[in-house]
Amino acid sequence: MPRRREPRPVPALELKTTRLAGIQVILNSAEHAALDTHLSTLFAATPDFFGGEAAVFECGRLPADAASPDWGWLAHELRSRGLNPFAVQNASADLAASALKAGLLVLNDAAPAPVAAEPEPQPEPEITPIPDAAPPKAAAPTRIIDKPLRSGQRVYAAGGDIVVLAAVNPGAEVIADGSIHVYAPLKGRALAGARGDTSARIFTTHLEAELVSIAGIYRTFDTTPDAAVAKKPAQIRLADASQIVIEPL
Repeated sequence: MPRRREPRPVPALELKTTRLAGIQVILNSAEHAALDTHLSTLFAATPDFFGGEAAVFECGRLPADAASPDWGWLAHELRSRGLNPFAVQNASADLAASALKAGLLVLNDAAPAPVAAEPEPQPEPEITPIPDAAPPKAAAPTRIIDKPLRSGQRVYAAGGDIVVLAAVNPGAEVIADGSIHVYAPLKGRALAGARGDTSARIFTTHLEAELVSIAGIYRTFDTTPDAAVAKKPAQIRLADASQIVIEPL
């Protein structure tokens, strides 16, 4: 009889590479007063919007000689609002050092390529035919929702757009990697370009949203939107990849 092979034991720990989705907190200022004021304004209408998502401080817009923010205070303020900052990126040497002292990680930026020495003359290479290109990857199908979304419900269209044919009620969330189309009242939250697509847009026939977002740039509504778009057809897009624009549709 053949000898029975014993199954290999499952290791207690394994290491694998992964890409974690999270929120990018873009710092345009390191001043305590300015940050405190903007945090209070940004989260006034939706203090419990986030549900423990990981967050990274993006420091690329801060001047090279900017003083370090109070990282401990800033991280505490964001954690109290449901975000969990764990690292900084695109930080100067001084900012990175202060972030490390505060217990944050420093994500490595892409290092510049070294300047290569002048190559020696080489024989002419043989020409190899270029194989036919692989067919383009099929786009993710558009997700269609034809029932009203109640408070607490969340729908997500991974890799594509989402079309909602019924009301998005207060407290409901519509999320898409692409654009969002709501052919009904949009009274909840809409987050388009969830994986960083700055060309994504939000369209609705009746704008009363609590919060909108394009590629991680958020806008909350402490008061009703301008009369030109309030309760009317509107589109929401990014201007210069950093500013939310809401205009009549």
